[in-house]
Amino acid sequence: MIRSERVPTANSRYVTVDDRRVHYLEAGVDMLRSGEEDDEDSERSDADDRPPIVLLHGSGIDDAALSWKHAIEYLAEERGRRVYALDWPGYGESDAPDGAMTTEYYVGVLSEFLDALALDRAALVGISMGGAAALGVALVRPDLVERLVLVDSYGLRDAVPGGVGSYLLANTPFANVFGRQFAGSSADATRMAVGEFVHDPAGLSDEFVAEVNERLGRSGAGEAFVAFMREEFRPNGVRTDYSDRLGELSMPTLLLHGAQDSLVPPEWSEVAADAIPGARLELIDDCGHWVPRERPDRFNEILGEFLSE
Repeated sequence: MIRSERVPTANSRYVTVDDRRVHYLEAGVDMLRSGEEDDEDSERSDADDRPPIVLLHGSGIDDAALSWKHAIEYLAEERGRRVYALDWPGYGESDAPDGAMTTEYYVGVLSEFLDALALDRAALVGISMGGAAALGVALVRPDLVERLVLVDSYGLRDAVPGGVGSYLLANTPFANVFGRQFAGSSADATRMAVGEFVHDPAGLSDEFVAEVNERLGRSGAGEAFVAFMREEFRPNGVRTDYSDRLGELSMPTLLLHGAQDSLVPPEWSEVAADAIPGARLELIDDCGHWVPRERPDRFNEILGEFLSE
């Protein structure tokens, strides 16, 4: 069992999905695997019997550890839950994808990932692109989804996140310099690079800035993101829009959104919450698009309560 260097409370593992090696982090499952428990662990054992939580990161230079570092530790250690967080193909430690990088592709990857791990029921938590993938699986295979959490989610409206500028960036030659132009740069330059994704770049921890800078310096940083935008974004809308199907969702659903998100407007989650039967909406103040890292304590509190209801 190999511990993750980026998330010490998690194990680093691989599984084959559609002939591609997919990397994922798992936490809160050590005792379950060993079969050892005593009276002091009885509460943890009961928690482990509940459906696991699957965390789904977004695009950009994201990966499982970058978005979910604090959430994994909190959910596994504080809430006693089994947690899985995968790197999408083309991100983190996973292999490159085979085919067009669309939401439909990632919906298929997630469905096969759950089958490969023999998870017949799980709570899906997705941010941005990951939210759209979670939403897609919830619609096509609702039996798999015990609860659904959409964080600043893509796929809620036929509009380009970030507006026409995102479409133009995706279709600009050599746009994959998104990452390399900041590689090895100063902390201030890195804060500038993520300024569009957070509300207060100056308030980011030095630890988070260093983690982002390391991802920006990787070979091919941002290329998967640009490929996704080219497939999904159009001059007059987007390829993936689930807004007319939200009423089909039957599982408990939480929409969580940074109140100052400049990429995916909070209004998108507000309208979606009205369309989803029984959905709950939470806006987090002084927060942009990257909620789990910009406001981790508040995010974890809300998420933990919802998943334990």
